[in-house]
Amino acid sequence: MSTTEMSLRRPPFVPHTCFLETAFEQRFQSVIRRAWQQRSWHVIAAIPGSGKSFGIHDLVLQSGATKDATAVSRLPVLAIRAPKDGTSAYALGTALSAAFGVVPFMPWYMRRTWLVQAAATAQVECLVIDDAQDLTLAHLALLKELTDNLAAPPYQRPVGLCLVVAHTGGVLPLKEVFARPETLWRQFRRRLDTELPFCQILGHTVHEIRDILATFEVIYRPQVPELQLRRWATAITTWLTHPALDPDGTGRVTMDHLSRLVVSVVRQAYAQGSTDVDAPLLERTAELMVLRRDTLVAIDGDPEPTSPLPVQELG
Repeated sequence: MSTTEMSLRRPPFVPHTCFLETAFEQRFQSVIRRAWQQRSWHVIAAIPGSGKSFGIHDLVLQSGATKDATAVSRLPVLAIRAPKDGTSAYALGTALSAAFGVVPFMPWYMRRTWLVQAAATAQVECLVIDDAQDLTLAHLALLKELTDNLAAPPYQRPVGLCLVVAHTGGVLPLKEVFARPETLWRQFRRRLDTELPFCQILGHTVHEIRDILATFEVIYRPQVPELQLRRWATAITTWLTHPALDPDGTGRVTMDHLSRLVVSVVRQAYAQGSTDVDAPLLERTAELMVLRRDTLVAIDGDPEPTSPLPVQELG
């Protein structure tokens, strides 16, 4: 029986999509939890592909957010992504309004007041802005206005703030903005946490990679029964810290690169009917990621047979 025929007789490969609490996520979420508990302000940076958005999503799910029968929301951690479709305060105000489940039809000057009331009613304790490197000066000014009004009477509700940014080349977004001499930015900088104003969350070491691979073994053994990935931890770390994948020379591995490599090799092993991943397969896949990731691949030849498409009569 050919490999193609055998693969058609088995269920399709199922990649893992659930959140993993990796060492990076523990470091990353610990800063947001600090902001939440202490109502402190932080700029949190990590290189693209580290898992920032996954970590924010998981934390929001665990934050105790609820919506009762009277449609009153409770959002202890309010997380949004910085708007890409507008540089004005109105664009950020619309994104914040949508987080409460409604964008009220009212003039912008009235909605600014409504946002403060909505945040107080929903008991917001921490604001998290993902992709905060895209925030404009107008966006930042609105955030200061919103948090200042929440902290003032009658609400007297201090709110933590986390500006989560992607950075490369050792340049930290927003740091230069807050160093400007204008009064607004001096006030903004004064609100940043004393101990951790600017945080860079590092990726995974070889020891942390080994722990993640052990988790992947458990996840994928139902499909590849004798899977042993931990023995490749050192080699995988070397491949994934190649300058093509680690241009800043951090020597750390991002979860995006690691999960891409693991899913690819395990999928190929499953398709081949193998019970484990061998060295040649790992090397070929790592080479594709490191040396040939921009290569144009021509697809030609006869397509592999697939199951017939279901036909439904329309009457």
